Amino acid sequence: MSAEISEKFDLKTLFHQYRRGSHKDYDLFLNILSDLQTKSEDLRVYLRTIKDNVTELSREFEDLVAVLLKLDWASRDVCVVREYQSLLLGLVCAHTYYLRASLRMLVKYFSPPIVKSDTEEVSDEIRQRQEAVFLNVHMVLKAILDSVPMSSTILMPLLHDLFPYIGKPVFVQECFVRNLLQITTYLPNGRQKILELITDRMLKLDVRAPRQNIQESEGDEEDMEEDIVFDIDIEQDLTRDLDNRDGSIYDKKCSDKPMTHREANILDVCMQLTLTYISNVCYSKGECDWEATKKLYREMLLVFDRLILPTHASCHVQFILFYLCSTKTPICEGFIDYLWKKVQNPNTESVFRQAAVGYIGSLLARAMFVPVSTVTACLDLMCQWVHLYLDSTSEDVVNADVNHHGPFYCVCQAIFYVFVFRSKEIFETKKGHKWAESLNFQRIVTSRLNPLRICLPVIVKTFSSITRMHQLAFCDTIIERNKRCILPVTSNGLGSSSVVTTLDSYFPFDPYLLNRSGRFIIPLYREYQGCIEEDQELSNDEDDFLPDESPSTVEPQSVSLGKTPTDFLHYGISPGFKHVQDIT
Repeated sequence: MSAEISEKFDLKTLFHQYRRGSHKDYDLFLNILSDLQTKSEDLRVYLRTIKDNVTELSREFEDLVAVLLKLDWASRDVCVVREYQSLLLGLVCAHTYYLRASLRMLVKYFSPPIVKSDTEEVSDEIRQRQEAVFLNVHMVLKAILDSVPMSSTILMPLLHDLFPYIGKPVFVQECFVRNLLQITTYLPNGRQKILELITDRMLKLDVRAPRQNIQESEGDEEDMEEDIVFDIDIEQDLTRDLDNRDGSIYDKKCSDKPMTHREANILDVCMQLTLTYISNVCYSKGECDWEATKKLYREMLLVFDRLILPTHASCHVQFILFYLCSTKTPICEGFIDYLWKKVQNPNTESVFRQAAVGYIGSLLARAMFVPVSTVTACLDLMCQWVHLYLDSTSEDVVNADVNHHGPFYCVCQAIFYVFVFRSKEIFETKKGHKWAESLNFQRIVTSRLNPLRICLPVIVKTFSSITRMHQLAFCDTIIERNKRCILPVTSNGLGSSSVVTTLDSYFPFDPYLLNRSGRFIIPLYREYQGCIEEDQELSNDEDDFLPDESPSTVEPQSVSLGKTPTDFLHYGISPGFKHVQDIT
């Protein structure tokens, strides 16, 4: 049978007839190729015949190539799959003008044609069948990337263009991201761009899934009632406010349960895939692979610099860096040093300086893997910077001007925030109290720039309680005066003014709410726990204060940064990082 088919459809004869104007047999061959009922053995013979004549497939026979690229080959019998892979590789090697169309066809396989809605479980049978298809596609894609040098340049834009829309089912999104990560195993030079592509998509999901919306979707009626109670009682116990920031009224246990919030559910799946990938890269040998971890960190830091840091109000994607920092202490300290250089650089835009210090404060406060020695070193650096800033500030300054001194207030808020979270550990050290006295908090809080007026009230109040209890600073008089005064702040060069507001209460590493990916984060995450004395101070305080106005909100936006650092692991000579080993 095969011999008869091969003889009947001799391609050289068909091509010769086609060039002479006789298209009948040629068109019949195209119809047979595209017929889904064609038997696998017959199709294998056709593909072998075409492969033997692949050099003849010039642009004149684009319609034949188009039929080949539309074949549903990846799910056919093994004999057909192997023949097709060999044919496709020969085609793109012989005629590179078919390369883009061929790669496009392969990438489309990464988005399976699943019609099921997000609420329906995809069966194990479907998953196994799709895995077999993906394996067949990756085999030929790898061969093409190895054989055709220009293929990776063409592939990257296709991965971007064919990324499934956010409205596609979660299984489709999961498959595409999983296959993108699989590509990095045989295209290491393209890993940074692929990670950037995945991160960009996750950020789009992240800003569509605000923390409050997730909590409302995931919490049952009892949770919501408890939330209301916390809001009512918050002025009577400010510690509860910090606990509320920890999301203690919600179930934070790791779970495989899908998220109710649609975008959060897709984000959860993508974060789980990404964090699993990072774990496999960093711990491929059962223990931390330092060289692999360092390389991945550098790539992810570029992604952070270009995408994550400039994006306001993301809630979860930044935890990729949080998890990476947990792999090795030098990685964590390198990340802090990178952020601190941004804070110190006056040429960096103010909004990025403020965002960078927010990351420093949130990481130091929340990360279980950050030792108290690193915390004290960083607090030393930040307090020294604040004191130098106050030294350089004109004594004529009388207003709390957020527009002109935004980075200063953010550094102050980070200091207060970290000290509140880590004070218990600090005072448990042998010279903790003496060291805390050396920070000279009293000068900071009594300065003309009045950071207690600008920083988030709950942080100010808790910081005031702790410093009063340990006789480090006395903030109550200033807080009371701030309650009575409305301080003007110049908002433009024309002399107009507006009422000063608190800083944006955005802390990048606020509690992680996603279920499935949470298993990577929750064990590394610190929740706020005030000591008994502090709780008593807060509950007995007659000046409990939390203003009704909420911080001004900013629409999620992403803006491009300037030139990125060339070496993110090159440490400065700041005292807090002199003890770090050279890892470049």
